[in-house]
Amino acid sequence: MSMRVTDGMIYDILLRYDRLREEQLKRSTEELSSGKAILKPSDNPVDFARALRLQRFVDHIERFNRNIDLTDNTLKTAETAMTSAINILQEARVKIVQVLNTGALNGEDAKVLADYFRNVAAYVVNMANTKIGDSYLFGGVKTQSAPFSSDGTYNGETQETTVPVAGGVEINTTFNGSDYFGVNGVTNRITVVEVLNRIADLIETGDLNALNTETVQVDLGDGVENLKLLDAFDKGLSQIETYRSVLGTQQRVVEDIKNQNDAVAVHFKELKSKIEDADYTGVIADYEKAKTAYQALLAAITQTQNLSLLNYFK
Repeated sequence: MSMRVTDGMIYDILLRYDRLREEQLKRSTEELSSGKAILKPSDNPVDFARALRLQRFVDHIERFNRNIDLTDNTLKTAETAMTSAINILQEARVKIVQVLNTGALNGEDAKVLADYFRNVAAYVVNMANTKIGDSYLFGGVKTQSAPFSSDGTYNGETQETTVPVAGGVEINTTFNGSDYFGVNGVTNRITVVEVLNRIADLIETGDLNALNTETVQVDLGDGVENLKLLDAFDKGLSQIETYRSVLGTQQRVVEDIKNQNDAVAVHFKELKSKIEDADYTGVIADYEKAKTAYQALLAAITQTQNLSLLNYFK
């Protein structure tokens, strides 16, 4: 028994194809406008999951790089402060040697020299109290109050703040000023500041001979030593120079890590693009095919409608 295909059935078939061709055109248009071959998870669940995972890797690396930008600024500021302190301390050392070799000073010269050493000491304390914004750099995790008193006494913490810049790698954003500025464990004051103020005191008394005999108990983490003033000064200065070089090393580390992070991020982005990006040549070809087919379908629908209308006038 044969089944008669009515005009309505033909029209329904044409309408279904109309929706199909319209969806094909819409899909091709969206791929061309977005440049993406995967527009929703159902397009290709496996590739969509791979692309999402790669994007998470890229986001993770970009967070690391934002931390690197933060630490780079912090490290540079801290190194600048320490370099400024070192430069003035090296100049002060020349003056200390000159005083040690001087037999006597008149009252005016003594006052000028004593003021000079006290000013250098104050400058070093000021550099040790360097801050970025409202945060002090050399107080460890204690960032909201000055880590050093005017006499060089350390009021900060030994614990430091760090941020991750790569897997398993963390870099300082604050520093233990006790280490970086050579705080004397015996007195809890910056060693060079303590020595400079002691020299100024002796100059003001007029007893220059005591400058060559006076000793200071110093402990910079390797045990207590009884050192003459110049030796104590040199040991304190040496520690500041050592930790200044630590900052330089950390800067080089974060620069290298950022370069590595950038290279890895580019690689992941390229992999993600290979998965997601549309093949423009292929999409344009598909679009033209869908467009041609859609136009032919519209013509067929129009023809069917016209034929159906003519049947009413037979």
